[in-house]
Amino acid sequence: MAALDPVEALRRVPFFAVLPVEDLRTLARHCVVRQLDRDEMLFAEGEACDGLFIVQSGAVKLFKMADSGREQILAVEHAGSTVAELPLFDGGAFPTSAVALEDSTLLFLPKREFLDLCRSNSGVAFAVIKTLASRFRYLTSLVEELSLKEVSHRLARFLRDRALASGARTRRGVEFPLDESNQEIGAEIGTVRDLVSRNLRRFVDRGIIKMERRRVIVLDMDELEAQVSGSKRAVASER
Repeated sequence: MAALDPVEALRRVPFFAVLPVEDLRTLARHCVVRQLDRDEMLFAEGEACDGLFIVQSGAVKLFKMADSGREQILAVEHAGSTVAELPLFDGGAFPTSAVALEDSTLLFLPKREFLDLCRSNSGVAFAVIKTLASRFRYLTSLVEELSLKEVSHRLARFLRDRALASGARTRRGVEFPLDESNQEIGAEIGTVRDLVSRNLRRFVDRGIIKMERRRVIVLDMDELEAQVSGSKRAVASER
């Protein structure tokens, strides 16, 4: 995907969208372009934060890494998204690591310019608060998923969300590509590769899904939804 024009990339950011075009152009002149190759680190957890990153093209993964090497994906940011706003306000280091999932282009806006804008424009400041609140709600939901839901429920939600986002309804069911490896899926839903494989096989055996290489066909969306919710129907089917 071609990189967005810098002004257009800024306009897609919710808290910059309130600015008129001339202000966006001024802001764009303060930005520095950063190119990343696939799998190249943007920053590591614990590094100092000197400014805001805006994804102009490509995709950036935010993750935490345990001492054991196990990875937990927290978010994947695409064009028009910002990366790691929190340290700009509390003065701390980056709380996560970030790596490019594909060749990517980012804009770097120095911390001073960003904070000066927040101080001078209440519309931007409130939009930033709204964005941070949304991220907090998402992380709260993620904590609930990881601590209170079984792996089968988390995997079912992953498959359901993917089917709704990119699935195509065919005579066989709802079909969508599954580009991630089982290890990558595990990192996203907070488990390990073997448990992903085991639960995918269980869904196949129960006729909920069918897999053709790295393509999924959802045969029974109602049963998949039952697995997501952990309803009595889903629990009964596990006995």
